[in-house]
Amino acid sequence: MTSCNSVQQGKHAEKKVISEYIIHGFKIIIHEEDGIVYYTAEPLFDFQKDPLLFAELSALVNKNKDRLGKEILRFDDLVDTIKSVCMWKVLEIDGLEIDPEVFTELFIYRLIKLDRLIPALLDHYVNEIYMDQKGSALYLDHQTFGRCNTNVILDEEELEALITRIKLEHPITVSAKKPSLKIEFQTQEFHSRISMDFPPLSPNGPTFNIRKLKRKPLELLDLINLNTLPTSLGSYLVEAVINRQNITIIGEPNAGKTTLANAIDLYTPKHWRKIAIEDAIESTNQASMGFKHLSIQVDSFESNKSNHTKTAEILKLLHRSPDWIYLGEIQSSEHTKAMFEALNAGLKGIQTAHSDSVEKILRRWENLHKISVTDFLSLETIIIMKREILKTNFIRTIAEIYEVNTNNPQIDKKYGFLTKIYDFSWDKKRTIDTIKEESFIKEKIDSIIEREISFQHHVENKKEQLLMVK
Repeated sequence: MTSCNSVQQGKHAEKKVISEYIIHGFKIIIHEEDGIVYYTAEPLFDFQKDPLLFAELSALVNKNKDRLGKEILRFDDLVDTIKSVCMWKVLEIDGLEIDPEVFTELFIYRLIKLDRLIPALLDHYVNEIYMDQKGSALYLDHQTFGRCNTNVILDEEELEALITRIKLEHPITVSAKKPSLKIEFQTQEFHSRISMDFPPLSPNGPTFNIRKLKRKPLELLDLINLNTLPTSLGSYLVEAVINRQNITIIGEPNAGKTTLANAIDLYTPKHWRKIAIEDAIESTNQASMGFKHLSIQVDSFESNKSNHTKTAEILKLLHRSPDWIYLGEIQSSEHTKAMFEALNAGLKGIQTAHSDSVEKILRRWENLHKISVTDFLSLETIIIMKREILKTNFIRTIAEIYEVNTNNPQIDKKYGFLTKIYDFSWDKKRTIDTIKEESFIKEKIDSIIEREISFQHHVENKKEQLLMVK
C-alpha cells in the first residue's frame, strides 16, 4: 500500500524500519513510528514519476479495447488480456530494471485503480484488511507483526473501482433493503472473502473487511510449531477424527477455527465421502489431494438470493450419503436446528460456530435457538479457541476441549455432561492422563502416545532446521 504524500518530513526521521521484503512487484516496509506499527508498499516502478509512459500504455489499451471482448472479463482474464495488448510495447522500453511481466502487472493494477489495495491482497503475510468508514485509513492484520496501520485512504474512484470489480466477479445487487454483500474474490495470485456494508446500514459511507484465505492451508504440524496446540493434543485430535467423533470448534472471529478444522480434516481416510457446506469457501479443496471431497457453496446472509440456503443444503445431506461433513459458520437459529437434525440423524463431521466459551454457545443454542438439551449429546467433542491480541502480534490457541459424556454427569451443574479433556494450563502428563482416564477414545491411548512421539520428533527437527538457517 503506497504511502500518502501527506506524511510530514519531520516524522519521517522518527521511523524505525522493522522489516522489508518483496511481494509481486512491491517492496513491503514495516516500520514503527511513535509506538505505532505501519505497513507501507512501494511499487518497484512508480508510474507517478513517469506519467507520460502510463498515458502511452493506457492509450494503447484503449486503442485495442475490442480485444478485451464484449463479455465481462474476470480478474485473471482481464490481466492476461491487457498483458497480451501491452507486452510488445513494454519489451521495447530501454533500461527497464524490473521483469517486464511484473512491470506490466503494476501498470494494470494502476489502470484499474486497485494499485494501493492490491499489495495487501498479494501479500501472503496479510491475514485481514479493514476500512471502517469512507475517508478513513486502511489498517490490516499481519501474520508476523500483528495489527498494522497504513496511510492509505481510498478515494471515490478507487472505492468505485473496487465495488465495480466485485460486481463483475459476482453478479450481486446492493440496495437500501440489501445494504450488504459478502463474496469470494479468487484469482491466480490470491483468494479472499470480502464483506462490505453500505448506507443506510453504514451511515458514514462504504465499509469493508477482506479476509485473506490461505492458498496453501496450514497443516497440523504448522499449528503445533506456532504454539496453537501441543503435540499431545494434536495426536488426540487426529485419533478423534479417524474414529469419526463429531467435533465442534468454537471461538471468536479470527480465532483460527477454520484453520484448525482444515488441518485436522486432512487426517480423514481418503476413501471417505466428504461434503463441505459453506457460504464462503474456506475449507481446503481436497479433490486434487486424492480425497473424495464435494464442496457446496450456499448463499450468504447478505445475498439477495434464497435458492441455496445453508439450512436447506444441510438438510439435503441426509440424501447425499456422506461419511464426513464440514459445516462452516453455524450462525442463525435455522442453521443450528438444521445442524442438530443432521447430527441426530447420525451424520459425523466438523462444525464451526462463534462463541468464547462452551457455556455461552450451549446457552445460546438452548435459550435463543430453542434446541433441547438432550440434543447436545450428539456433539461429542467441543473445542474452544482463543485469540489474544498483543501489540505486535495475535496468538491463537486451543484453550479448552470438552467431551459430552452421559455416563457420569454432574447433576449439580447446568451442563454436567461436559467432561474437560484439555486445558491450556495443563502439562503433557496431565493431558495424556486425562485422555487415558476420561476420553471416549481412551482405548486408543497407545496410538495417541505413539503419534505424539512422532509429532514431537518432527517439531524438534523443525527447530534444528531453523537454528541452522539462523
